[in-house]
Amino acid sequence: MMSRSLGLFAAFSLVVFAACLSMRVVADERSTETQSEFSIPSNESESDGEAESYTPKSETELRRSLTRIQFDVTQNEATEPAFRNKYWNNKDKGIYECIVCGLDLFKSDTKFKSGTGWPSFYAPLNEKSVGYKTDNFLFYKRTEVHCARCGAHLGHVFDDGPKPTGKRYCMNSSSMNFVETKASTSDKASVEVK
Repeated sequence: MMSRSLGLFAAFSLVVFAACLSMRVVADERSTETQSEFSIPSNESESDGEAESYTPKSETELRRSLTRIQFDVTQNEATEPAFRNKYWNNKDKGIYECIVCGLDLFKSDTKFKSGTGWPSFYAPLNEKSVGYKTDNFLFYKRTEVHCARCGAHLGHVFDDGPKPTGKRYCMNSSSMNFVETKASTSDKASVEVK
């Protein structure tokens, strides 16, 4: 009886291990697909219209320049923990940019408290700054949001947001860098990286 229980436990453990391993392989394959699907739309900066060149970083360069969670989120489409991330409760004024390539993505003016534990916005800074892809990974359809320039995974968009768009762009803090804007005495905005 005891050996049969151990045998069943070993078989169950092997099945769980294989399932976890296959999920990792699927995530790795999805990451490769995403990188090939998202190409650089143009060399124009959406914020100022000036030409801006961008050279994609190699995996080695990305691993050196990003933290482990930043790499996992942007390159392997992972999700950081809710309520335990850098910007979920940030109330400062500024711009959220892609952590990989620096493209401006969202303005703090469109950020709202969604109660989800992740930074949420009702619109991107510019529709050309983000790309979309259908995600069927969790047995239901979701829409992934990626940086249009470098293909970095940012989060997902849902149809349960506030007016004026009705959208909720639920982003990972790890995929973004926040650049605070402050009004100076000459009424020009100065920028401070946080």
